[in-house]
Amino acid sequence: MNYLKIEWYNDTDLGDILYKDGYKNRIFLDVEVEKPEYNTTIESDLNGDNVEVTKFRKWEKVYRFEMWGQEDLVDAFTLMQIHDNIEVTLQSGDVIQVAKHGLRAEIAWEEIGCLAKISVSFAENYTVAGNCDENMNQECLCATSGGDFDGIYLYSALPGLNPLKKYLIYTVADIAGKKYTASIYEFRSALNDWVEVPQLQYTCWENTYPAPDETWIFDGQFWHLTPGYIISLVKTGGFHVTVTAWIMPGAFGTIFYDGGIGWVDLGDYTADDLIAGVDIETVGAGSLPVKIHVLNHSCDYGEVVHEHVIMP
Repeated sequence: MNYLKIEWYNDTDLGDILYKDGYKNRIFLDVEVEKPEYNTTIESDLNGDNVEVTKFRKWEKVYRFEMWGQEDLVDAFTLMQIHDNIEVTLQSGDVIQVAKHGLRAEIAWEEIGCLAKISVSFAENYTVAGNCDENMNQECLCATSGGDFDGIYLYSALPGLNPLKKYLIYTVADIAGKKYTASIYEFRSALNDWVEVPQLQYTCWENTYPAPDETWIFDGQFWHLTPGYIISLVKTGGFHVTVTAWIMPGAFGTIFYDGGIGWVDLGDYTADDLIAGVDIETVGAGSLPVKIHVLNHSCDYGEVVHEHVIMP
Protein backbone atom coordinates (compact mmCIF):
# COMPACT_ATOMS: atom_id res chain seq x y z
CA MET A 1 0.00 0.00 0.00
CA ASN A 2 1.32 3.47 -0.92
CA TYR A 3 1.14 6.17 1.73
CA LEU A 4 1.16 9.95 1.61
CA LYS A 5 4.34 11.25 3.25
CA ILE A 6 4.62 14.67 4.88
CA GLU A 7 7.91 16.06 6.16
CA TRP A 8 8.08 19.41 7.95
CA TYR A 9 10.62 21.46 9.86
CA ASN A 10 11.51 25.02 10.74
CA ASP A 11 14.47 27.22 9.85
CA THR A 12 14.95 28.06 13.54
CA ASP A 13 14.12 26.31 16.81
CA LEU A 14 10.40 26.41 17.57
CA GLY A 15 9.24 26.00 21.15
CA ASP A 16 11.01 22.98 22.63
CA ILE A 17 11.95 21.53 19.23
CA LEU A 18 15.63 22.03 18.31
CA TYR A 19 15.47 22.28 14.53
CA LYS A 20 18.98 23.77 14.29
CA ASP A 21 20.32 20.28 15.02
CA GLY A 22 18.74 19.00 11.80
CA TYR A 23 15.59 17.47 13.28
CA LYS A 24 12.65 16.95 10.89
CA ASN A 25 9.12 15.69 11.54
CA ARG A 26 7.79 12.95 9.27
CA ILE A 27 4.40 11.24 9.02
CA PHE A 28 2.92 8.62 6.68
CA LEU A 29 -0.83 8.66 6.04
CA ASP A 30 -3.29 6.30 4.37
CA VAL A 31 -5.46 9.01 2.78
CA GLU A 32 -6.88 9.82 -0.63
CA VAL A 33 -5.76 13.13 -2.08
CA GLU A 34 -8.35 14.84 -4.25
CA LYS A 35 -7.53 16.04 -7.75
CA PRO A 36 -5.85 19.46 -7.50
CA GLU A 37 -7.67 22.75 -7.85
CA TYR A 38 -6.14 25.63 -9.82
CA ASN A 39 -6.37 29.27 -8.85
CA THR A 40 -5.17 32.08 -11.11
CA THR A 41 -5.04 35.74 -10.09
CA ILE A 42 -4.24 38.49 -12.58
CA GLU A 43 -4.18 42.20 -11.74
CA SER A 44 -3.65 44.84 -14.45
CA ASP A 45 -4.13 48.51 -15.30
CA LEU A 46 -4.45 50.46 -18.53
CA ASN A 47 -1.50 52.70 -19.35
CA GLY A 48 -1.65 56.06 -21.11
CA ASP A 49 -1.89 54.37 -24.50
CA ASN A 50 -4.93 52.38 -23.32
CA VAL A 51 -2.84 49.18 -23.32
CA GLU A 52 -3.39 46.70 -20.52
CA VAL A 53 -0.27 46.29 -18.37
CA THR A 54 -0.09 43.35 -16.00
CA LYS A 55 0.93 44.27 -12.45
CA PHE A 56 0.69 40.87 -10.79
CA ARG A 57 0.12 37.25 -11.79
CA LYS A 58 -0.26 34.30 -9.49
CA TRP A 59 -0.80 30.67 -10.42
CA GLU A 60 -1.58 28.27 -7.59
CA LYS A 61 -2.16 24.51 -7.48
CA VAL A 62 -4.00 23.32 -4.36
CA TYR A 63 -4.38 19.75 -3.08
CA ARG A 64 -6.86 18.55 -0.43
CA PHE A 65 -7.52 15.50 1.71
CA GLU A 66 -9.58 14.63 4.79
CA MET A 67 -8.98 12.24 7.65
CA TRP A 68 -10.07 11.45 11.18
CA GLY A 69 -7.68 11.76 14.07
CA GLN A 70 -7.28 12.08 17.79
CA GLU A 71 -5.83 15.05 19.64
CA ASP A 72 -2.18 14.21 18.88
CA LEU A 73 -2.83 14.44 15.12
CA VAL A 74 -4.85 17.61 15.60
CA ASP A 75 -1.87 19.11 17.43
CA ALA A 76 0.50 18.00 14.67
CA PHE A 77 -1.48 19.48 11.79
CA THR A 78 -2.34 22.75 13.50
CA LEU A 79 1.31 23.27 14.49
CA MET A 80 2.45 22.25 11.01
CA GLN A 81 0.81 25.41 9.67
CA ILE A 82 3.38 27.69 11.32
CA HIS A 83 6.48 25.83 10.09
CA ASP A 84 8.73 27.28 7.39
CA ASN A 85 9.26 24.12 5.32
CA ILE A 86 6.75 21.44 4.34
CA GLU A 87 7.31 18.73 1.73
CA VAL A 88 4.59 16.29 0.65
CA THR A 89 5.31 13.11 -1.31
CA LEU A 90 2.18 11.91 -3.08
CA GLN A 91 1.33 8.25 -3.60
CA SER A 92 2.42 8.69 -7.22
CA GLY A 93 5.93 9.56 -6.06
CA ASP A 94 5.62 13.26 -7.01
CA VAL A 95 7.23 15.53 -4.44
CA ILE A 96 5.43 18.79 -3.62
CA GLN A 97 7.28 21.71 -2.07
CA VAL A 98 4.49 23.48 -0.19
CA ALA A 99 4.42 27.26 -0.41
CA LYS A 100 5.59 28.93 2.78
CA HIS A 101 2.66 28.79 5.21
CA GLY A 102 0.65 27.30 2.34
CA LEU A 103 -0.80 24.40 4.37
CA ARG A 104 -4.11 24.83 6.16
CA ALA A 105 -5.85 22.44 8.55
CA GLU A 106 -9.49 22.85 9.57
CA ILE A 107 -10.65 20.93 12.65
CA ALA A 108 -14.20 19.74 13.41
CA TRP A 109 -14.58 17.75 16.64
CA GLU A 110 -17.23 15.08 17.00
CA GLU A 111 -19.80 15.96 19.67
CA ILE A 112 -19.29 12.58 21.29
CA GLY A 113 -15.95 10.83 21.47
CA CYS A 114 -12.38 11.93 20.98
CA LEU A 115 -12.15 12.08 17.20
CA ALA A 116 -11.91 15.14 14.98
CA LYS A 117 -12.33 15.51 11.25
CA ILE A 118 -9.14 17.08 9.89
CA SER A 119 -9.52 18.80 6.51
CA VAL A 120 -6.09 19.60 5.03
CA SER A 121 -5.26 21.72 2.00
CA PHE A 122 -1.80 22.59 0.73
CA ALA A 123 -0.63 24.81 -2.12
CA GLU A 124 2.36 23.93 -4.24
CA ASN A 125 5.24 26.40 -4.08
CA TYR A 126 4.77 27.64 -7.59
CA THR A 127 4.43 30.68 -9.70
CA VAL A 128 4.06 34.38 -9.09
CA ALA A 129 5.15 37.26 -11.30
CA GLY A 130 4.86 41.00 -11.10
CA ASN A 131 6.23 44.00 -12.95
CA CYS A 132 9.96 44.64 -13.15
CA ASP A 133 10.05 46.94 -10.12
CA GLU A 134 8.37 44.60 -7.63
CA ASN A 135 10.09 42.00 -5.52
CA MET A 136 7.92 38.93 -5.07
CA ASN A 137 10.63 37.10 -3.04
CA GLN A 138 10.35 34.00 -5.19
CA GLU A 139 13.07 31.39 -4.87
CA CYS A 140 15.66 31.31 -7.66
CA LEU A 141 16.67 27.70 -8.23
CA CYS A 142 20.34 26.92 -8.90
CA ALA A 143 21.46 30.14 -7.21
CA THR A 144 23.95 27.91 -5.37
CA SER A 145 25.57 25.05 -7.26
CA GLY A 146 25.97 21.60 -5.73
CA GLY A 147 29.33 21.26 -7.48
CA ASP A 148 30.85 20.10 -10.75
CA PHE A 149 30.79 16.78 -12.57
CA ASP A 150 32.98 15.73 -15.48
CA GLY A 151 30.57 14.38 -18.05
CA ILE A 152 27.54 12.13 -18.43
CA TYR A 153 28.08 8.40 -18.87
CA LEU A 154 26.14 5.14 -18.91
CA TYR A 155 26.43 3.09 -15.71
CA SER A 156 28.49 0.41 -17.46
CA ALA A 157 31.27 2.99 -18.09
CA LEU A 158 32.14 3.35 -14.38
CA PRO A 159 35.20 1.00 -14.36
CA GLY A 160 36.97 3.11 -17.01
CA LEU A 161 36.40 6.55 -15.48
CA ASN A 162 38.91 8.73 -13.63
CA PRO A 163 38.58 7.98 -9.87
CA LEU A 164 39.56 11.57 -9.03
CA LYS A 165 36.46 13.04 -10.65
CA LYS A 166 32.67 12.97 -10.20
CA TYR A 167 30.28 11.97 -12.98
CA LEU A 168 26.57 12.00 -13.73
CA ILE A 169 25.87 8.31 -14.31
CA TYR A 170 22.61 7.36 -15.99
CA THR A 171 20.73 4.10 -16.19
CA VAL A 172 18.09 5.44 -18.61
CA ALA A 173 18.47 8.21 -21.20
CA ASP A 174 14.87 9.39 -21.00
CA ILE A 175 15.65 12.13 -23.56
CA ALA A 176 19.29 11.91 -24.61
CA GLY A 177 21.20 15.08 -23.82
CA LYS A 178 18.23 16.61 -21.98
CA LYS A 179 16.73 14.26 -19.37
CA TYR A 180 18.20 11.25 -17.55
CA THR A 181 17.38 8.78 -14.82
CA ALA A 182 20.76 9.21 -13.17
CA SER A 183 22.87 9.87 -10.07
CA ILE A 184 26.13 11.62 -9.23
CA TYR A 185 28.88 9.08 -8.52
CA GLU A 186 32.31 9.45 -6.97
CA PHE A 187 35.08 6.95 -6.19
CA ARG A 188 35.68 6.10 -2.53
CA SER A 189 39.18 4.68 -2.06
CA ALA A 190 38.31 3.24 1.36
CA LEU A 191 35.66 1.07 -0.31
CA ASN A 192 37.58 0.69 -3.58
CA ASP A 193 34.31 1.30 -5.37
CA TRP A 194 32.11 3.95 -6.97
CA VAL A 195 29.31 5.19 -4.71
CA GLU A 196 26.28 7.40 -5.28
CA VAL A 197 26.38 10.95 -3.90
CA PRO A 198 22.99 11.66 -2.20
CA GLN A 199 21.05 14.59 -3.69
CA LEU A 200 18.31 16.84 -2.38
CA GLN A 201 15.50 17.93 -4.66
CA TYR A 202 16.46 20.89 -6.87
CA THR A 203 20.19 20.26 -6.48
CA CYS A 204 22.06 21.84 -9.40
CA TRP A 205 25.44 20.77 -10.82
CA GLU A 206 27.70 22.10 -13.57
CA ASN A 207 28.86 19.78 -16.34
CA THR A 208 32.53 20.70 -16.92
CA TYR A 209 33.22 18.30 -19.82
CA PRO A 210 32.66 18.44 -22.73
CA ALA A 211 30.07 21.23 -22.23
CA PRO A 212 31.28 23.64 -19.50
CA ASP A 213 28.24 25.88 -19.89
CA GLU A 214 25.68 23.20 -19.03
CA THR A 215 23.83 23.26 -15.71
CA TRP A 216 21.75 20.25 -14.67
CA ILE A 217 19.04 20.08 -11.99
CA PHE A 218 17.70 17.11 -10.04
CA ASP A 219 13.92 17.39 -9.57
CA GLY A 220 13.66 14.52 -7.08
CA GLN A 221 13.27 11.88 -9.81
CA PHE A 222 15.10 12.94 -12.98
CA TRP A 223 18.08 15.10 -14.00
CA HIS A 224 17.17 17.84 -16.47
CA LEU A 225 19.22 20.21 -18.62
CA THR A 226 18.49 23.78 -17.51
CA PRO A 227 16.83 26.13 -18.08
CA GLY A 228 14.71 23.65 -20.03
CA TYR A 229 14.27 21.99 -23.38
CA ILE A 230 11.71 21.56 -26.12
CA ILE A 231 10.45 17.98 -26.18
CA SER A 232 8.44 18.18 -29.39
CA LEU A 233 6.97 20.53 -32.00
CA VAL A 234 3.97 18.87 -33.64
CA LYS A 235 1.98 20.37 -36.52
CA THR A 236 -1.73 20.02 -35.78
CA GLY A 237 -3.25 21.52 -38.92
CA GLY A 238 -3.03 24.79 -40.79
CA PHE A 239 -0.43 26.99 -39.14
CA HIS A 240 -0.95 25.51 -35.67
CA VAL A 241 1.83 23.79 -33.74
CA THR A 242 1.72 22.08 -30.33
CA VAL A 243 4.81 22.95 -28.28
CA THR A 244 5.72 20.50 -25.54
CA ALA A 245 8.60 21.45 -23.27
CA TRP A 246 10.13 21.10 -19.81
CA ILE A 247 11.27 24.26 -18.01
CA MET A 248 12.53 25.09 -14.52
CA PRO A 249 9.98 24.45 -11.75
CA GLY A 250 8.14 27.56 -10.61
CA ALA A 251 9.00 29.48 -13.77
CA PHE A 252 7.19 30.96 -16.74
CA GLY A 253 8.22 30.19 -20.31
CA THR A 254 7.70 32.86 -22.99
CA ILE A 255 7.37 31.19 -26.40
CA PHE A 256 8.85 32.90 -29.47
CA TYR A 257 9.03 31.92 -33.10
CA ASP A 258 10.59 33.58 -36.15
CA GLY A 259 8.57 33.49 -39.36
CA GLY A 260 11.09 35.60 -41.23
CA ILE A 261 10.40 39.03 -39.77
CA GLY A 262 12.03 38.61 -36.37
CA TRP A 263 11.06 36.93 -33.14
CA VAL A 264 7.33 37.01 -32.31
CA ASP A 265 6.21 36.80 -28.65
CA LEU A 266 3.38 34.26 -28.25
CA GLY A 267 2.85 34.76 -24.51
CA ASP A 268 3.80 33.30 -21.14
CA TYR A 269 3.01 29.76 -20.00
CA THR A 270 3.57 27.87 -16.76
CA ALA A 271 5.77 24.81 -16.48
CA ASP A 272 2.65 22.63 -16.24
CA ASP A 273 1.16 24.24 -19.36
CA LEU A 274 4.29 23.48 -21.35
CA ILE A 275 4.72 19.88 -20.23
CA ALA A 276 1.08 19.25 -21.17
CA GLY A 277 1.50 20.94 -24.57
CA VAL A 278 0.65 24.47 -25.73
CA ASP A 279 -1.03 25.29 -29.03
CA ILE A 280 0.53 28.19 -30.95
CA GLU A 281 -0.30 29.73 -34.32
CA THR A 282 2.51 30.69 -36.66
CA VAL A 283 2.81 32.67 -39.88
CA GLY A 284 5.47 31.67 -42.36
CA ALA A 285 6.77 28.73 -44.33
CA GLY A 286 9.80 26.48 -44.28
CA SER A 287 11.95 25.81 -41.23
CA LEU A 288 10.72 28.08 -38.43
CA PRO A 289 12.85 28.36 -35.27
CA VAL A 290 11.04 28.19 -31.92
CA LYS A 291 12.57 29.16 -28.58
CA ILE A 292 11.41 29.62 -24.99
CA HIS A 293 12.67 32.28 -22.59
CA VAL A 294 12.53 30.98 -19.00
CA LEU A 295 12.21 33.25 -15.98
CA ASN A 296 10.50 33.88 -12.70
CA HIS A 297 10.36 37.16 -10.83
CA SER A 298 13.58 36.54 -8.93
CA CYS A 299 15.81 35.52 -11.82
CA ASP A 300 16.17 35.22 -15.56
CA TYR A 301 17.18 31.65 -16.38
CA GLY A 302 17.85 32.36 -20.05
CA GLU A 303 16.69 30.70 -23.24
CA VAL A 304 16.04 27.10 -24.19
CA VAL A 305 18.08 25.87 -27.16
CA HIS A 306 16.23 26.58 -30.42
CA GLU A 307 14.30 23.86 -32.19
CA HIS A 308 12.77 24.06 -35.67
CA VAL A 309 9.41 23.06 -37.12
CA ILE A 310 8.92 22.61 -40.86
CA MET A 311 5.81 24.45 -42.08
CA PRO A 312 4.30 24.14 -45.57
